[in-house]
Amino acid sequence: MDNTPDTLPNPNIDVNDPHTITAELEIQSVLRNIQRQRSLLHVHVSNSITAMISTVLDVDRNSNQWIFDISADASTNQRVQSANKIIVETSLEKIHIKFVCSGVKPCDFEGKPALCAPLPQALSYLQRRDFYRINTPITHPIMCRIPVREHQKLKVVSLPLGDISGGGIGVFDDHHLPERSMGTIYDNCEITLPDVGVITVTLRIQHVVAQELPSGKTRFRVGCAFVRPSGPTLNLIQRYVGKLERELIAKRRGFG
Repeated sequence: MDNTPDTLPNPNIDVNDPHTITAELEIQSVLRNIQRQRSLLHVHVSNSITAMISTVLDVDRNSNQWIFDISADASTNQRVQSANKIIVETSLEKIHIKFVCSGVKPCDFEGKPALCAPLPQALSYLQRRDFYRINTPITHPIMCRIPVREHQKLKVVSLPLGDISGGGIGVFDDHHLPERSMGTIYDNCEITLPDVGVITVTLRIQHVVAQELPSGKTRFRVGCAFVRPSGPTLNLIQRYVGKLERELIAKRRGFG
């Protein structure tokens, strides 16, 4: 079985995994630590590309719920509330944390709108930050330059990134890739990580999601896994992910 993470997060938590916490008091303690550290949450709607950034606002032991911040986008909040499951990922003192929730509802917290959900029944607590996924800038997108062969000629197509982790990337493709079926391999792909460096990687397509744009055109979001990335490459990716995290935290706190 291929253990390389997909760009869309896995909605399952293995309760038999030694890194999984199932004790209610321990889960509450971890969530309270996330709240105290003001760690950013990456909230994904299961089986969807919908995602948002949030923070833990409170952990209510009496109602057995946790409360988190809403998105600035009303439609995203609605999709999160309507979701069968949400997958939440964050980091705490270099520990990767993931849990799954359902039953998200709107609520108020200190006079402001918020979201709440029942406490998760299990929580993955794993020290493996190389697979921590983060969205990349939209206004000045990072481009992935992919050599492709078409009509017996070699050319390079540049696709904007949507997210990155130590396990792979998500890119947007407006019908430029000649082949995007699962398992397709593209070698010698180059990505310039701003203020960090250039990485050259082999990509394997993991999944493809078609998106209909307001113009009526179709765009593809392509999830790709890195194939045997080198240690120096992973170090550069980790540095860049850390840089983006610091920028997000600064922006969240009003410094960006």
